Amino acid sequence: MDRTPRRASASPARGQARQPGRASALIRILALESRQGFTDRAVIGGLDRFISAAAGEIPWLSAEPPLQGRSYAALSPVERRRWAASVQARLEGRASAQPAENASRDAPTTLSRGHQAAAGANAPKKAGRQAASRKAPKQPLFLRSTFEELPFITKVTRPKLERMGLRTLHDLLWLFPHRHIDYSKVTKIGEVELGMETTVVGHVVRSESVQIGPKPGAARTLISDGTGLLSATFFRQSYLVNRFRPGLNLALSGVIGEFNGRAQMENPEHDVLPRSGDTSSLTHAGILVPVYPATEGLQQRTLRTAVRNALDAGLPMIEEHLPTDIRDRHGMPPVDKAVADMHFPADQVVRESARRRLAFDELFINQLGVLRRKMAWRNRGGGIEIPDAMPRLERFIGSLDFNLTDDQQESLSAILADMATGAPMGRLLQGEVGSGKTVVALASMLAVAAEGYQGALMAPTEVLAEQHFLSITRQMGAAESGWGLDTIREVTVPGLGREPVRVGLLIGSLRAGVKSEMHRLIAEGQVDILIGTHALLQETVNIPRLALAVVDEQHRFGVEQRGALTAREPRPHLLAMSATPIPRSLNLTVFGDLDISTLRVLPVGRQPIETRWAKSAKAAERAFDLVRTEVAAGRQAFVVCPLVEESEQVQARAATMEYERLSEGEFAGLNVGLLHGRMTLAEKQEVMDRFRSGETDALVATPVIEVGVDVPNATVMLIESADRFGLAQLHQFRGRVGRGAHKSYCVLLADNPSSDARARLSVVERTSDGFELAEEDLRLRGPGDYLGTRQSGWAELKVATITDVDLLGLARAEATDILAADPGLAAPGHRALAAELKRVTEHRPAEFS
Repeated sequence: MDRTPRRASASPARGQARQPGRASALIRILALESRQGFTDRAVIGGLDRFISAAAGEIPWLSAEPPLQGRSYAALSPVERRRWAASVQARLEGRASAQPAENASRDAPTTLSRGHQAAAGANAPKKAGRQAASRKAPKQPLFLRSTFEELPFITKVTRPKLERMGLRTLHDLLWLFPHRHIDYSKVTKIGEVELGMETTVVGHVVRSESVQIGPKPGAARTLISDGTGLLSATFFRQSYLVNRFRPGLNLALSGVIGEFNGRAQMENPEHDVLPRSGDTSSLTHAGILVPVYPATEGLQQRTLRTAVRNALDAGLPMIEEHLPTDIRDRHGMPPVDKAVADMHFPADQVVRESARRRLAFDELFINQLGVLRRKMAWRNRGGGIEIPDAMPRLERFIGSLDFNLTDDQQESLSAILADMATGAPMGRLLQGEVGSGKTVVALASMLAVAAEGYQGALMAPTEVLAEQHFLSITRQMGAAESGWGLDTIREVTVPGLGREPVRVGLLIGSLRAGVKSEMHRLIAEGQVDILIGTHALLQETVNIPRLALAVVDEQHRFGVEQRGALTAREPRPHLLAMSATPIPRSLNLTVFGDLDISTLRVLPVGRQPIETRWAKSAKAAERAFDLVRTEVAAGRQAFVVCPLVEESEQVQARAATMEYERLSEGEFAGLNVGLLHGRMTLAEKQEVMDRFRSGETDALVATPVIEVGVDVPNATVMLIESADRFGLAQLHQFRGRVGRGAHKSYCVLLADNPSSDARARLSVVERTSDGFELAEEDLRLRGPGDYLGTRQSGWAELKVATITDVDLLGLARAEATDILAADPGLAAPGHRALAAELKRVTEHRPAEFS
């Protein structure tokens, strides 16, 4: 019985306006409607009849969002809840200063007595008394309200939620379950089957406390639905005896067992059914029950109750930011309904509809951010104009010992055209292994050097930077420079109009004196093409006339590092390169601010590579036989040893030991070479020159041969401990062979691979298509591990997954159209969208005031 003192009509409560008769009636109606789950049963004939009759006294009622001229019957329960909260706030004077048309998610809310009762309905008796006596919050709630301000989050629960990274009401609303248990189908007690997960509904016949196990004992409840009796035992929950009074309607969900010849459940999920039998307010049983990410000491029941109360408090404040025409075009529910349905859906179809809406939201905001970043890159100016250099490059291209493919020609033309505009270029050059990305990048840097500017090629590791330096200088026939440094080479490029072109290497492991001299020469503009790691962007490296930054292994070069280029004046052009094709989902989410050129066609003469996974000792013996057979036929082989630890010293030792073992064992009588990262530049150059000349039969190497090695006579790639490498690296190693006129082989050796490694090796054995491998690699590892960085574009998404490529395409198209019409999102209809984009991109907490 509600013993709350009634307000006297002559003395309204402080802050509450005196209400006309129909307004007072409406407050009572809305309270009843809330208790009945907004099912439009509080008024005989429906609430629309009351709204129409009250038009004279409350003329603004039908215009209050989200009703706004629609019928109440046509609204969803979520929309009805939101309308009722807004109306109640206005009637009680809490929003008297805020016009209805300006109501938004800033509008505060408090928990009604009905909501407070719901919050404590399923707690232990002591907690229930506390909840019943809990006062409404002294200050209004917002989506940014912290747990200290939420009356339904106890001091005990608060730190456990914070351990999960949750801080605010908004965080709790967006704590989505990772799955649901379907307890929505009710079975008659007389028809239950042993061992089956089942939901039954019935009235309590009796409840008793029984001493089973340690104190405080257990509660045993007997329920009936007219077809039979079912016993439920709740261990260590004897307090439930006082709650489950005879006649109370209960929904129980759990596994059916048997005790003393009667159906029973042990510790089932349970919920109290309202007298009306309506199940829309159920939280723990008789519905699709949400299962949330959990932390130690925090039970699912506590989480579900907290989320249910968060929905009651927060749903009316969630503002729709997606334009109506986009929602209508794609049949998407309102955002508040989607949030509610993600937690407590009517069925799986409703849940998937909600998931797609919220996944689209995340991808749409992502694409708005990516595209605006692209616009900012282009529009901020400060670029360097490089006149069309193709005529100057024709003699260099003609001097190559191969012809450029059509893809290479098109990509180079696009790059030169971009740089000729003067607007800073942002382009991604991706392609298959061996498709010739480096020569396109080299030609682009020569175009910059021809105008007296500097180009920089940045690799993610020193080993890869060294390989690029050796490969490029060899390809250009470079000679020693006049400074007597191994780290600078000179080359004459016919027709370029600038001679000589100096190519330099700057990495952290250089001797202090060499490094200091390199810094001086670079700062003086004496180095035209500089090769190093991503650290070249650091302030300590002065590259005064940098006009083109080429980034190799783009997926290891984050958005923040790209952003460092924008701080330079004048602003250099950016050419990003990907050693393996990037799946479309990552192209759009991570690199969507870049234009894309793709090299799909391999140079003429490339041979298909037969890949085998040697799964037994006998198969491994045949692999070494293959090497000896190919060498006897005049060909050569690579043997790659894995990177055992992140240490060049350990890596070198492993390679050295394998070199000695093979030289004395399987490859006795062959001329075996050794290459590893601890060698000096001169030593590496000498080893590679001997291998290219055919003097070395088999080269034992660490992953230093991953890029920049082109030996057409090599026909076997033997990869030891292949399970230690990722898909991308295995594909890169394989690409070192198959470059000549002879059939080539790649053999994978792995002693005892894990299940994940077996999946990788199977994929490499099955296909040599780099685009297919990239998609599979992303599927196996996920975006965060695939990119090696949290800047994956997917890592922060809570709902969307890499399988939502169709939604990603829709999001890209819609974002493009909106920004074309309203680049600044300044139109009145885009106010909420602009606020949401700002919140997400700035990683701000959910605050909208």
